Amino acid sequence: MTEQRNIASAGNTVVPAILALEAAGYRVSQLDGDLMEATSPEGRYVAEDPLMLLGLIKLVELRTWSWRASDPEIDSVLARFGWAG
Repeated sequence: MTEQRNIASAGNTVVPAILALEAAGYRVSQLDGDLMEATSPEGRYVAEDPLMLLGLIKLVELRTWSWRASDPEIDSVLARFGWAG
């Protein structure tokens, strides 16, 4: 039986996230204020921290640059998580 592995968003994941972004070919920089940017020939990503940058990049990888959810997708997810009005 394999051991279950866990990871949680915390301060000790910030540097590894930057290293992962750079290893994947992204240029990471701090913008004015509290925003960070990751750029590559494929696009520009802006977020509050490196973990969010990784999330945006994965979102585009999985859903392409047409990442926006349709109205039926939004309704379905809101209902599934009990967030619907």
